[in-house]
Amino acid sequence: MIEVLDIALGAAIGAPSRFIIDRWVAGHAPTKRFPWSLLVVNTLGSAIAGAAFALTTGNLRVFLLVGVCGALTTFSGFGWEMHLLWSRSRSTFVIALVVMTASCVAAFELLYQLLRR
Repeated sequence: MIEVLDIALGAAIGAPSRFIIDRWVAGHAPTKRFPWSLLVVNTLGSAIAGAAFALTTGNLRVFLLVGVCGALTTFSGFGWEMHLLWSRSRSTFVIALVVMTASCVAAFELLYQLLRR
C-alpha cells in the first residue's frame, strides 16, 4: 500500500510539472512543426529517471521513477505526436522519431553513468 501512495504522490508532482513545462516550451518553441514540448519533457524525465535509478532504492526509487517520471513523461503523447507527424510530414516524423528516442536514451544513460555508485 505504501508503494501506491508513493506513486500517487510522485504523480501529483510529475503531472502538473509536465503541464507547466509543456506550456512554457510551446510558448517559446522556434516552430510549431516539431513537438518540442514532448521532446523536452520526455528527455528531462529520462534524465531524472537515470539519476533516480543510479542514486536511490526502495520507496524513494518507486516515488521518483514510477510516480514523478511516469507522470512527467508520456509514451501515449509520443504515439499521438508521431501519428500527427506521419500525416503531416514524413521527413519531420523520421527526424522526431530518431531525435526523441536518442535523446531520451542518452539522457537516461548519461545521468545514470555519471551518478551510479
